[in-house]
Amino acid sequence: MRIVYANLGYARDIDGSFTKHVKRVHHHIFTPRDVQLRGLHFLKQTLRELQPDLSCFLEIDQGSLTNGFFDQFPLLCEAHHQTVRIDGKYSADKQFRRLSISRGKSSAFLATGQLPYTARYLQHGKKRLVYDIDLPGVRVLLAHCSLLGKVRERQLHQLADWASERDTPTIVIGDFNMFRGPRELAPLLKDGRFTYLNEALGPTFRLGPWRASLDPCLVSSDLASRCRVEIVDMPFSDHQMLMLDIGEPHELQTSLAKPDLARAG
Repeated sequence: MRIVYANLGYARDIDGSFTKHVKRVHHHIFTPRDVQLRGLHFLKQTLRELQPDLSCFLEIDQGSLTNGFFDQFPLLCEAHHQTVRIDGKYSADKQFRRLSISRGKSSAFLATGQLPYTARYLQHGKKRLVYDIDLPGVRVLLAHCSLLGKVRERQLHQLADWASERDTPTIVIGDFNMFRGPRELAPLLKDGRFTYLNEALGPTFRLGPWRASLDPCLVSSDLASRCRVEIVDMPFSDHQMLMLDIGEPHELQTSLAKPDLARAG
């Protein structure tokens, strides 16, 4: 079983380098469609090569003021995807007007099988959406946490409560914006149930010369020996992709791939 996680950065073609941030700062205000299509086609081809059973996306746009109201999601959907879902990442009961910059900003996932799932919303913060997805024998929680430390702490405590609801093999993954490092994961790690699987792989996010691991993949102890995670390069976003393979220990390679994050520019 294979899971791919990607924060698209709304396909603005900004890889996190200062050069791209300066030259393409206008993409934060308006991103031309051809720019978005380049990134989306790259991602689609990568997914075809990786052949994941579940693909999880953050910072994908359903159509907003800043991208010309272009819905990015249908381009990634293919005939073999039996479960497709996209939702606004903000509160479920808040409706944004067409000209709001928040409208269209979403999370999404694609699956090759018919999967039960729930779109849940955290009690605190602006970014609240958490997908609760049931793969065969494995539960996946996909989250995008707040940029504000105090809010993020409350969100992670609630996420830990949700993760403990069921005694089943569980994966918690997403963009947690852990600017203070792995210690922010204490609510999820303190009881020893979860392992921070990609901690040793290095950074997943870039802002100029600064690198950080903001995208943790946490797996429950009953999965740890069956999992292998890799970082996959995504040059049109400031976040790298994660690929997680789940199998029996003898089926997994022992090496962990770590592409060079020092991208040109």
